[in-house]
Amino acid sequence: MNFLRANFLSLLPLLLMVVTSVLLYPDLPDALPGSFDFDGEVQRTSPKLLMVVLMPAGFVGLVLAINLLIRISPHKYSLPNSKRPMDIILFGMGTLMGFIHFALLLNDGDVQLFVFYFSYGMAAFLIIVGNVIEKIERNFFVGLRLPWTLASTVNWRASHRFAAKLMVAGGVILLISNILYSNLIVTIVIAISTVLIPVLYSLVYFL
Repeated sequence: MNFLRANFLSLLPLLLMVVTSVLLYPDLPDALPGSFDFDGEVQRTSPKLLMVVLMPAGFVGLVLAINLLIRISPHKYSLPNSKRPMDIILFGMGTLMGFIHFALLLNDGDVQLFVFYFSYGMAAFLIIVGNVIEKIERNFFVGLRLPWTLASTVNWRASHRFAAKLMVAGGVILLISNILYSNLIVTIVIAISTVLIPVLYSLVYFL
């Protein structure tokens, strides 16, 4: 019961993925596109059963792993005041994986459709996580886990406050750009920038 209460939000994307899988499964082809090459052509296909359970199972593993890591973390990094933000961060991860799940099941060999779903998932992830990442206490598995941020509470807070603003801004930009035209390179550049720029910021802050 405590597990369900602590992970209430994060289990919603899982429920949606499972329901979608059950509803779509009878009408799916026996094999679904599993990857694309640089020209947008299907590189390989995978059995539909595998594709239906891949993302839900992966997300279950992620939720269990994060909860285990929280339980075994040293007392100094046990996140006593971060349970709610962690649930929201897992919800953001689940939302991204849910969009990828839909993309895998519904792209029908169209790479642009896959990118469309993936980009919306990334935009949602950045906005959701960006709204709570600054509330996460120092830890070894979520956030900017760098020697200089882990060593300084002040650096950790400042770096994550900056990262939060950048993630929300990046998510909004990606959301708007995806409405106009879905582009994988734009999505990847925005996503990576929301990590690399705060890392540089934290290093400058340290120096």
